[in-house]
Amino acid sequence: MKLTNNIQKLFVGGIAAATLLAAAACSGGSGADDPALSAVSTIEQVSNVGEPTPTWPAAIVASTGAGPADPGSIPPGNPGGAGGSIQTGFGDDDSSKLTGDALPELAQEPAPGAIPGPVASELTPAEIVAAQGEHLANLYEMAVQSVVFIRAGTTLSGGSGSGFVWDTDGHIVTNYHVVQDSDFLTVKFFNGREYTADIVAFDLDSDLAVIKLNDVEHQLVPIAIGSSSDLRPGEMAIALGNPFGEEFTMTTGIVSAVSRSLRSGFSRYSIPAVVQTDAAINPGNSGGPLLNMNGAVIGVNTQIRSESRQNSGVGFAVPVDLVKRVVPSLINDGQHVYSLMGISGNEVNIDVRTDAGLPGDVMGAYVSLVTPGGPADEAGIRADSGGRGFENWDGDVIVSIDSVRLKSMDDLIAYLALNTAPNDEIVVGIYRDGLEIAIPMTLGARPATS
Repeated sequence: MKLTNNIQKLFVGGIAAATLLAAAACSGGSGADDPALSAVSTIEQVSNVGEPTPTWPAAIVASTGAGPADPGSIPPGNPGGAGGSIQTGFGDDDSSKLTGDALPELAQEPAPGAIPGPVASELTPAEIVAAQGEHLANLYEMAVQSVVFIRAGTTLSGGSGSGFVWDTDGHIVTNYHVVQDSDFLTVKFFNGREYTADIVAFDLDSDLAVIKLNDVEHQLVPIAIGSSSDLRPGEMAIALGNPFGEEFTMTTGIVSAVSRSLRSGFSRYSIPAVVQTDAAINPGNSGGPLLNMNGAVIGVNTQIRSESRQNSGVGFAVPVDLVKRVVPSLINDGQHVYSLMGISGNEVNIDVRTDAGLPGDVMGAYVSLVTPGGPADEAGIRADSGGRGFENWDGDVIVSIDSVRLKSMDDLIAYLALNTAPNDEIVVGIYRDGLEIAIPMTLGARPATS
């Protein structure tokens, strides 16, 4: 009886809708529309990848649509699996046809042989919490076998930190400050296996180092490597490491910010595109992985900002996109060479914009100095004629590289480090004298930091 009443309601509503639409059409209207801690100010260094898709609980998939697409799922725009589009009844007196664009109480019959779509289920808060806990536990078990506890020492002292397995050849990625000046290294795995290791190479500009295990006797599992280019604040962040020597600890939080620049403590150059997180990072976490919710590395934990040398909710990780460029160079060549433009400058903030008389929509890097004979100088980029500290505000503003718009000097540094190499040809967008012009440039090589 209820179904009959519902059909009658829909029929009457459909006729009314058809009448109104026909009237509108006739009127012509339209409806468009570690001990080895090194402080930089209050920054503390915290010594003491194909991406897998973990199995989600079926209830989560059913209720949220999370997880990989089902090859046999119903195509979008084909409700209920029916073979054609929904029919309308305008200009048709057949009272058996319904009209309108939503039939909420009338189920369509699936086409013969059609695969039914997933049935949505409603989860209780307790079930959601339990599913999250199960996911994190599975993630830990998957990733911890690739995480290591590193002890670094000399004849007089020692410290500890973290690292992770890069490949099956025994290469381990960690921070330079974890292994700095060490005479011996020991590496311990979650399964209890311990090995000695030697330093392969390190990069002071990024505070990264690669060590290699000796005489490995068990199967190594390289950690999954993700991407940091598309990270957004609010996404889950998971730190694995050995804070205060407490082996194989997991802490969770979120990505707090992206695109930071941070001095490594060993170089005058900044680490670009640093990932900030509130996941608890403490002395001993240095060199360990920062993971996304799928267990893939998005950064290497390196520093904290703290007045007490302990976690204050502001931790930093070297972005994995930089790690993916630096580590292969260290393994294959013993060093990583960065590209060089040969300029110094400032972000175009409100003060620079006012002093230089720039329009409000001009953003990027104001060029204060150009290295004589460097790539920018040879390309014809103009520095401020007064120099840093004595600006005449007549320098160029770099607003883009290879048509990628820049918002700041940090963006420029990050683009060069993550997307270019020495001798690359690039096109620099310059704002000069009220016009934007394109200047081709051949990049040089950054001098090695020693």
